[in-house]
Amino acid sequence: MPEHRLWKLTWEECAEIVKSTAAILVPIGSTEQHGRHMPLETDAYVATRWSELAALEAQKRGLTVLVAPTLNFGVSWYHRHFVGTVSLSPELFINVVLEICRSLTNHGFRRKVIVNCHGGNAAALTVAINRFYDETGERVLLGQWWELASDILKEMMVSGVIHAEEAETSLALALGQRVLMNKATRDAFDRGKTVRERGYAWSRHAKYDAMFKGGFVNPPMDKIEEISESGVIGDATLATEEKGKRILDTLITRLADVCEDLGRREPA
Repeated sequence: MPEHRLWKLTWEECAEIVKSTAAILVPIGSTEQHGRHMPLETDAYVATRWSELAALEAQKRGLTVLVAPTLNFGVSWYHRHFVGTVSLSPELFINVVLEICRSLTNHGFRRKVIVNCHGGNAAALTVAINRFYDETGERVLLGQWWELASDILKEMMVSGVIHAEEAETSLALALGQRVLMNKATRDAFDRGKTVRERGYAWSRHAKYDAMFKGGFVNPPMDKIEEISESGVIGDATLATEEKGKRILDTLITRLADVCEDLGRREPA
């Protein structure tokens, strides 16, 4: 099959393929703790593999979809207590994302999807894509796995989607990530209760995970070391490869759908 990884192409090959590219995916993750059972690269690994599999699915539909190199560092200041975590300031992170988008646009890649797999990046990425739109008039889409699969996660009745728990661990298993299930833990399972017990500001309407239902207010990030000894927020022991496969199949199909929708438009 044709090469879909941007970094594997020569510059001449890129120049030849740019006009026929339906979309280019920009995977973004982090380098941060994921409990005792998953490696620091988890978010970046998931973003990369999901993007690559979606590009291959798009190829089956007759589309040309490229995957840019993964941005492995994100906004992870609230994980800094755990050894190995590397964090960028929100300001620097936004500027890096803007520079990536500008570079791709300068060479004709006008239909971009940021594939983000770290929740801590979400706010900064929203700022970045809006700033880029204001600057260039170009709309960059933002895809995040817990949002693109939100209905499936609800159907599966997963125990929560916060950090290194059932859903994220299941997805990592399905993607072939290194997962030490014998070290998986259940920690800070009720985030709201845990935060309240430590005397921090909270409300019954605070959004405590991606599965939260009803009206809500947004609390700030929690410094993870203050609420979880292991780094897990939720129950990783419930994870299975089978659950992850259902999530992954949905994510691949829907990200390929996004690329197909973008590919129907003529380049700006």
